[in-house]
Amino acid sequence: MKLLLPLKYYDDAGRVKPAAALYFCIVFLSRSLLILIGSVSVRENGEQLLALFYPEKQYLYISLAIAFLAFVALLLLGFREKIWYADRCWMFSCIKPLLIFSVLADLGLHIMLASIEHWQFSWVIALTLLIDSLIFYFLVKDKHTQLMLMDWKRSIPITPAAKPLY
Repeated sequence: MKLLLPLKYYDDAGRVKPAAALYFCIVFLSRSLLILIGSVSVRENGEQLLALFYPEKQYLYISLAIAFLAFVALLLLGFREKIWYADRCWMFSCIKPLLIFSVLADLGLHIMLASIEHWQFSWVIALTLLIDSLIFYFLVKDKHTQLMLMDWKRSIPITPAAKPLY
């Protein structure tokens, strides 16, 4: 087996580990879920905290739908060993499209919000559009993620010594 990446990017089983930047992308795209969880955990002023980030509820629901796609990609990354042992490696081919669709939907949402504001400058919208654009570029061009997904498409042969304990 030829190593295509430095050794630190492989796990104990010899599989390519996800890049830290990929996790950053997922966290950024899932920010509305994090805000919702934070507002629910604050008992007294949860509604006010949620209204601070999402003055209109419809944008919260749209953002949660966008975040759900990224969260599904995170679940696929997190349960990769169970997916390998279940021989459902085809599921990994959904990670990149889920994230790309999520970032494009987020870009579309913030362009729509800028249009509603009559293209008046807003730091929040500007930074979000910038980070979304960088995430889209990363997802399209990143070789590490491409190598990881190619590596993960191969199933793990199950031997009696390699059976999972769960």
